[in-house]
Amino acid sequence: MIVQIKTAVHDAASKNQKIAMFHFQVLKHAEELEGMEPEAFCREIGVPNTYQTEFRKMLSLARLMRELGVRLA
Repeated sequence: MIVQIKTAVHDAASKNQKIAMFHFQVLKHAEELEGMEPEAFCREIGVPNTYQTEFRKMLSLARLMRELGVRLA
């Protein structure tokens, strides 16, 4: 999963969609990423540490979406 996320995020950079793809990938895999440390995640997929905040936000958004019954297809 980590390799897939890394590839998707870095491929999206050429289309100026890196942060959008990062958000999408974290939302899509939120349940599997729930226990992962933000710093370790950013390091493993090769994005700056500043993305840690975005990682936390997307996990929070995913929790809220689950609580409200919203699912990504």
